[in-house]
Amino acid sequence: MRLFHPLLITWCLLLLSLFGSDFAQANDDKFDLGPSLNLSPQFCITSIDDNICELDITLEWDDSVTQTVCILSDHEALPKWCAQSADIHSYKFSIEASKDVQFIMTDKASNQTLAGVKLKVTPATEKQVRRRYRNPWSLF
Repeated sequence: MRLFHPLLITWCLLLLSLFGSDFAQANDDKFDLGPSLNLSPQFCITSIDDNICELDITLEWDDSVTQTVCILSDHEALPKWCAQSADIHSYKFSIEASKDVQFIMTDKASNQTLAGVKLKVTPATEKQVRRRYRNPWSLF
């Protein structure tokens, strides 16, 4: 039985090398996640004093999106925006935020959610002074 063990492993590796790329391609097609919404920049670090981000944001989505879309957010100062036609694939605007902001792209006709992305706002912190845990005169 020990003699066949290396042969069995060799055959399995050979079969995987021959058919593995076909299986991987089939699995990639099966898990197509649909349209994507891209955010630039994706995060902001606030100053220590102000704690508010002031950014120019660009949202872009795939050319595969054939519907007219609307952009919604949970930011109170940003109203709902809808594209004029299906040929528009980006939206640029300015925003002031002190906490994370979620953006959702929906189909204008059906209100179905197509994609979403989050702007991460991180407050800056002061450098912490490390305390020595032993006395300066300690030998150990």
